[in-house]
Amino acid sequence: MHIAVFGQTTISGKLVDDQNKPISNVSVSYKKAGGTVLLGYGRSDKNGQYSLSVKVDAVDSIQLDFQHMNYAKKSIVVANRSASYSYQLKQQVHQIEEIKGLNIPISKRKDTINYDVNSFTNKQDRVIADIIKKLPGIEMQGDKILYQGRPIQKYMVNKLDLMEGRYGIINNNLPADAVLKVQIIENDQPIKILDSLVFSDRASINLELKRFTSTGTGKVGTGAGPFLWDVNLTPMTFGKSFQMLNSLQGNNTGNDVAKDLRAYYTGGNFLNNNPEIGDGPNYITLRSVSTPGFAQNKWLDNQIFLASTNVLQKLKDGLEIKGNGSYYNDLRKVSGITATEIFTSDQTILTKEAIDNRYRYKVLDAGILIEKNVNEVYLRNSLQFHNRRNAEMGNLLFNDCEQIVQNKKYEDRAIVNGFSMARFIGKQLVNVTSTIKWRQTPQQLLVIPGQMVDILNQGKPFDQMMQDIRYQGLETINGLSFMRKINYFTFSPSLQINYENRKLETGINIKEQSREQQMGEGYQNDLMTGQVQFSLGSRISWMKSKWKLSLMTPFSFYMYNVSQQQVQALSREKRYTFNPSLNAEYKLNEYNSLSANGSTGKTIGGLNNFYNAYIIDSYRSIQRYHARLLENTSSRAGLNYHYKNIIKANFGHMGYAYFEGRRDYIFRNTIDSLGQSTSGIEDRESRNSNHSVFGGIGRFFLPIKTVLKINVTANTSKSDYLLNDELAKQESRGIGGSLELINNLSSVLYGEYKGTFGHQQNDLAGGHRNRVNYNNHFLNITVYPHERHSFMFYNSLYINNVSSQRKQYFLDAMYRYRLEKWKTDIELYATNILNNNQYLQQSFNSYQLVQSYFELRPRQFIISTRFKF
Repeated sequence: MHIAVFGQTTISGKLVDDQNKPISNVSVSYKKAGGTVLLGYGRSDKNGQYSLSVKVDAVDSIQLDFQHMNYAKKSIVVANRSASYSYQLKQQVHQIEEIKGLNIPISKRKDTINYDVNSFTNKQDRVIADIIKKLPGIEMQGDKILYQGRPIQKYMVNKLDLMEGRYGIINNNLPADAVLKVQIIENDQPIKILDSLVFSDRASINLELKRFTSTGTGKVGTGAGPFLWDVNLTPMTFGKSFQMLNSLQGNNTGNDVAKDLRAYYTGGNFLNNNPEIGDGPNYITLRSVSTPGFAQNKWLDNQIFLASTNVLQKLKDGLEIKGNGSYYNDLRKVSGITATEIFTSDQTILTKEAIDNRYRYKVLDAGILIEKNVNEVYLRNSLQFHNRRNAEMGNLLFNDCEQIVQNKKYEDRAIVNGFSMARFIGKQLVNVTSTIKWRQTPQQLLVIPGQMVDILNQGKPFDQMMQDIRYQGLETINGLSFMRKINYFTFSPSLQINYENRKLETGINIKEQSREQQMGEGYQNDLMTGQVQFSLGSRISWMKSKWKLSLMTPFSFYMYNVSQQQVQALSREKRYTFNPSLNAEYKLNEYNSLSANGSTGKTIGGLNNFYNAYIIDSYRSIQRYHARLLENTSSRAGLNYHYKNIIKANFGHMGYAYFEGRRDYIFRNTIDSLGQSTSGIEDRESRNSNHSVFGGIGRFFLPIKTVLKINVTANTSKSDYLLNDELAKQESRGIGGSLELINNLSSVLYGEYKGTFGHQQNDLAGGHRNRVNYNNHFLNITVYPHERHSFMFYNSLYINNVSSQRKQYFLDAMYRYRLEKWKTDIELYATNILNNNQYLQQSFNSYQLVQSYFELRPRQFIISTRFKF
């Protein structure tokens, strides 16, 4: 297969010494002949080989510069065309100050950016996540990794993707000193058969280890405040063709290790059929209190046990077999108070809920994946099984006078198989995909005493109410596509036939004076829906020189059947949609690039809302939709700018995004004086729109070993809402950002500072206005009085505009003693030293302002030993 390269020259060769021995690690750079601006950079490998991708148009010649600390600098002017040049360098010793500029911790070779791990490592760093969060150009939102503001599409170790998006468990357990380089692969096309056909604007991350090895981390700890325990055993093996990660974890210290199993991508690339299994539909909720938006170990009251195993075997013919299995049992306790203000056109409704909830989650996942990803063929089959069981219990005191008990049961069982195969037939690439999904999700909500008496019991109090729901769904997605490259164009027409069948059965029981009654018509749903979709689409891509363009034109025909209570509500109802989109990218030069995107079209929904009998979705909310097929028309546009200068370790991005939506319906909400709500759908047009601007910069200052990161965002939005039969509009405006400084200059002192701020304002009908402000500061300081001893202090200051609590300061501290011989740490960790017992935060939606008082974990002390395998 031939790979077409447009608008660039490849200059390669070999560098040897006066004995014709290869010279490695020579800095090779280029610029215009007679120019001063460095345009590209690379290094020679262990065989003395170098290669530069030269992207300079309308220039006849360029200057090559070869530099090494042990050899004399050599500069050569060559023609701007692909060729091979080999040179002999003369040995010469340089002074240190002469080579300071070459000691760069970030380098680039072709589309791969290499971060030298040692340049960003501090004494207290233990796992690779400690390093990645410091790297300029890279951000971490929790465990989610973003490059230049966009999520990564692959996370690999030694070019193999073991976890398929569940990379948190590697990130938080792979020892940092096992990694040589963190690599960002820009414009990565992970499917090899598409490498010359479909360009990519996404980035992947690869960890290059120092050697193929078995490693991992472990931790055993215990503590008080009350009795605490924390265990983590996570060994892992990364070989040339075999990888394995096993993990056994458990704690009651507030660490939610289940988040390590979250998939941040599902591999859904152009030919990649890897459907996300996720959780099923959830029609009911237990009323709870909003959790604080800061470190979980300060507020999460938990007991969790987790086991996970993951295996990858690569065979000689390029076939990869992956298997995974995980199970966790999680018990959580949540306590707090929620005070809500509901703004209607003629009154303000105040409610107060004191909440004490218990949650038990039991989740089992298993899967097997077979994949062959080579230049001649692409084959992938993924089989996944998911089982989740929730048991939730809640005690609630409403307005300081009424005690309410809530019990929820939720089960979700699902099986998903996704298949994809692509290969060339002549010059034509043919791809076949097929997905089958089956899901069953029973759920139940019990509330004591019964609520919403006007709707459920003619205004008379009653003892309890129970909502029972049984859901089952089957879906198949089958596609056929073709692809062919003609000059600078790639054409890809496709055909897809999908079928979806859903069954929803619901019923409400009430109990009054020991007499249980199943409510009849108007309170029971028996809904069957069927949907057939025929789709024709085409993707046209064009790539030449600095331009990349992509146009997609999907057209779909739908046919619907719906029966409710065995009455045919829809019979072969037909709808059409056309949703074109355009993406464009222009690379101004080696440092700057622009991209733009736009789309418009219509979606058809509402099948889930065809039920015409009541469903209780929480103790204070009931809904009924006399619905139909719903149409949403939307338009989107975006503009993005990216900058990177690898030599100076500068990264930056900024962008603008616009969205406008129009619906031929609006959700209707009716709220009574007790804050109890009834929801439905009304045939009335509604609109919503949003404008947002965002940007960020990152820079590594090598002389002072400091990383600077700045991110800002601003948005404004408008949307219609219907409350108590009054149509109104809300307008929201907000601004937010963060500043981060990480300094690693001193051998005895290390510091990290991060400040975040935000302001959000919401204007409602009747002149009501809600404002939410926050201004948070985090300062972490580490002191090294001795090689084996270190003291760490974690300071957090939270400031908001709530009059009763404007500032809250947290202090944590840790002492660490290092046993270098056994590569083990002894740690004494104290959290919430000031013993803050409650945190207050506020938020708002279309017509509510909510203040949440959340009970925090008390002061606690943990002693543990941390080691690596």
